[in-house]
Formats: sequence, structure tokens, C-alpha cells
Amino acid sequence: MTLTAAAAKALCRAVLAEASFGDVRVHVGSKQTGDLRFGASRPTTGGDVETLQISVTAQRDGRRATVTGNRTDAASLRALVARAETLAALAPVDPEASGPLGPTKPLRVAARDATVAAMTPQARADLVGEAIEVGKASGLEVSGHVQHRETADAFADRRGLSVFHVATELSMTCTCRTPDGTGSSKGGFISHARGAFSAKALATRVAEAALRSRNPEPIEAGRYTVVLMPDAVAELLDFLVERMDARAAGEGRSFFARAAGGTKIGETLFDPRVTLRSDPSDRGNPSSPLAEDGRPQARTTWIERGIVRTLHASRSYAELAGVPAVPVPNNIHMEGEANDLEALIAKVDRGLLVTRLWYNRMLDPKGIVATGLTRDGTFSIQGGKLGGPVKNLRYNDGPLTLLSRLVALGKPERAGMSTARVWVVPPMVVEGFHFESTSDAI
Repeated sequence: MTLTAAAAKALCRAVLAEASFGDVRVHVGSKQTGDLRFGASRPTTGGDVETLQISVTAQRDGRRATVTGNRTDAASLRALVARAETLAALAPVDPEASGPLGPTKPLRVAARDATVAAMTPQARADLVGEAIEVGKASGLEVSGHVQHRETADAFADRRGLSVFHVATELSMTCTCRTPDGTGSSKGGFISHARGAFSAKALATRVAEAALRSRNPEPIEAGRYTVVLMPDAVAELLDFLVERMDARAAGEGRSFFARAAGGTKIGETLFDPRVTLRSDPSDRGNPSSPLAEDGRPQARTTWIERGIVRTLHASRSYAELAGVPAVPVPNNIHMEGEANDLEALIAKVDRGLLVTRLWYNRMLDPKGIVATGLTRDGTFSIQGGKLGGPVKNLRYNDGPLTLLSRLVALGKPERAGMSTARVWVVPPMVVEGFHFESTSDAI
């Protein structure tokens, strides 16, 4: 099982007690995971793993080194700290080195679900069995992956930092393919809680889409009005969040840089319906209140009614430029509207429904233009009605198009296959989305 708050903090204190440098920082991470893969409509591999990692950073006069270990006895902790301090003395000076955090007050976040923490191999097998039965009943080959984990993280330093967070996560992906290989779809679920999740319902939705996607017709590349499902929206907005960096903007290397110098904070750049915010303490979809360096993740508004409000910044750049040291968010919530999917499709005279995107890569960091492919169900829309399947397309476009050529928004929901951060976003109707070429891949 994962470390309790008391055990994790005791380990941190034991590490710091061995320090001779004034600036020594420690991160203790404990994780318990379980998983089960399935393919060709049968379970394949799975297992349970417990891990512990102790990361010690020593810094003096701008020289810094970090070492990791997993032994908790006194001699091993003493050796770990000694090695960090020895290596730090040999390291080159970092002119942007920041001091220890000291005391902080992160948000109180309830992100542990007892049912997920107690999941067994049998519980995983039951979920997989439900999905496989749905596939067999539909004459489809089913594959996917069930994972669950409980993680605990503690951060401490010699200036008084002492924080702890524990969380659980359950995720499942399911792919259904037709026997002739012409139809495929994939869906996913991810949450901190087991809740009312039904593997049968997930597999049923995916199976229906796979059957509908058989024998796709070719279509010309070009600009289309698209209905993007939440997973596709999250994939594209992820590029935007990563590029909302204060340093890149301040140095003129970003879309968020003003031509005359400075940043575009306070400027209206997007459709007035666009609001992006972070809230680690969201009850339905919580995330860690701690950044990777132990900084608190606060409630933050990034874009408000189309106006840029906040850019994230490292501690070193924040000290250099005199801007807030806001960490990269680990959760994004986007406001939506009351439209269901049918109502969104009805707003499109001629266009495409895109289930998800994959193999996404950045093309132009400054313009935030990416490339990738549609996958697992791309369908035509004609006269406000969902049409037949079309062959996949390669896009060359990005989040700026989504937020500035917005036609309509749906109801926000958790993107089921986005694991880099918590994404709660609506499906979107966007006009003029650019597809560069076609693809025969399913």
C-alpha cells in the first residue's frame, strides 16, 4: 500500500536530518498500481506493482544536484544525502537557481477513492470481461487496457516546506475493430473514482461507432466545419496550454508575445465564449494541488471570455522578470453550453464529425500549429444530419482555430483518453479547420 501522510513526512524529516547544506529538498513518491491488458477479445497480461522513490536535491552557491533511491534505512538515507551534496559541489553554477520554497498552504483536495485503492485482479478481470462480451455479441474484436493506481507524494525542505497529497486513478480504454478491418473505434474512461462507471456501457458505445465506421469513403482534403469530440478538443488544447509560457512570451518567442514587447495578458484574443480555468479542488474531477516541484497549484483563470488572464512561469523566470510564479497546470476546465451532440451536428450544413486525433506533433511552436491524423471514426455531416464514414485525414491546424472560429459548444465532460492532465472540455463546432491530405489508415 502507499505511504500514509505520517510515514511520508517522517521519511522526509529523516532525510533532512542528514543534511549539512542549508538548502536540501526532498520528494518522496509512493505508488501502488494494477493493470490488465486485453487483445483479440481475451485477457493477455497484467500485474500489481508497488514502488517507492526518494529524490534528494542539494544546492549551494547556485550549484545543484539531484539523486534518487528507494531504500529507507538510516544508512541508505545518509548515503543518499551525502551523494547529493558531493555532486552539488562538483556541479556548474546555475545562474537562475532558485532557493527553497519554505512553508506553503496548498488547497485541500479530496482525490482518493477507497474503491479504486482496494481494486483487485478479479475486479479488473470483471471490467475486461464486460467489454469482451459486448464485442463478441457485436461480432467485433476487442482490445484495451484497464489500469488503477494510488499515489502519495510528500515534499519538504530545510526552510519549512512540508506538504502531502494522496490520490487514486482508474482508467480504461477499449478498441473495437470489425473482422474485415475496415471499421474501428476507440473510447476511454478516466477518473479518480470508480463511481458508476460501466465497462459494458463504454464498450457498447465504442462497438456502435466501430460498426458505423465500416467501409469509409474517400473525401477531398481542404477546410471543413468540424464537430470535435472532447478527446480531440483536449489533444489540441494541450498544445495551447504548453505554449502559455511567460518566458517564451516575454522573450518574443510566442504567440502570446506582443510585437512591441511584453505579453498579451489582458488582450482579447479569442471568441468571448472561451473561458479556461484550473481548479485542483473540483469535486467531480480533482487533480493534485502540488506541482512537480512542490509548488501549490491554485485556482487559476487562464482565459476569461476570450481575454488572456494568466501565463505560467518557472520560479527562476518569475524572480528574474518580476511576474507571478504560476506552475504549468495539471488540470483544465473549459466552459461550455447546453447543446448535446445531436444539437451540435444540427448546426452543420456540410462538415465532419471527428472522434479523436492521434500522432499529434507540433509544426510551428510560435503559431501553435500542429499536425496529426483523425482516427477511430470520422464521419460526414450533411444538412445537419450525421452521414456515413469517411477515410481519415491529416490535419495541419491548431488550438487557435478552435478558439477563434468557434460556432458552438456542447456540455463539458472529462476527456476519457487524456492522461497528461485532467481535461474537462465540451465538444465543439469549429469552422474552417484545415485538413492537408487524406490517409488510407483505419
